[in-house]
Amino acid sequence: MKEIKIARITPCGDLNTIFDTLQPHAIDCCNWPQQFPYSPKVTFRIFHDGSKLYIKFEVTENDIQACVTEDQGRTWTDPCVEFFVSPQGNNDYYNFECTCTGKLLLAWHPADAPKEPAAKEVLDSVQRMPSLGTEPFALRNGEHTWSVIEIIPVEALFRSSVDNFSGKEMRANFYKCGDELPTPHFLSWNPIEWSEPSFHRPEQFGKLIFE
Repeated sequence: MKEIKIARITPCGDLNTIFDTLQPHAIDCCNWPQQFPYSPKVTFRIFHDGSKLYIKFEVTENDIQACVTEDQGRTWTDPCVEFFVSPQGNNDYYNFECTCTGKLLLAWHPADAPKEPAAKEVLDSVQRMPSLGTEPFALRNGEHTWSVIEIIPVEALFRSSVDNFSGKEMRANFYKCGDELPTPHFLSWNPIEWSEPSFHRPEQFGKLIFE
């Protein structure tokens, strides 16, 4: 199991300057190489300030599009970076799925009940800063590099009792996909042992240790 120790930093000034000082973590586990061998270059950097979690994803990939036009849409069909987290370290988890234009899918997935989509006010509380802007666009061929910053307040974990990230340990995984791109792909940070692409596997999350 992989693990990351997440520094506590009080942001001051440009966020990119802070991210540049942090270690990048690769999302490079190609878990189904026979069916889906393509592996774009994907990394993320992460820190927290106690009340918010800051993640910057950086991607270089071929042939991108932005067809999803609103939150809670089919984010996984566009170039999409994802953060799944279990605050209690069990099989209950949240999925934060963000497209290259900042459209977000978020739900609570309890192990023993149907998933609960986040309300609009919860979605709106998650700030997104996509380098490609927020407007949809048709297929763009060739190699492209893009990034997105997500700022996730602890309140976005809307069915958990967590009131602060400091000193916590959580289970999580990070992903990159694009189901309806010319070359579909399914990458993870922590390896997934499963017969077919499936990111909803909390038993195979890695560990986050918050300073």
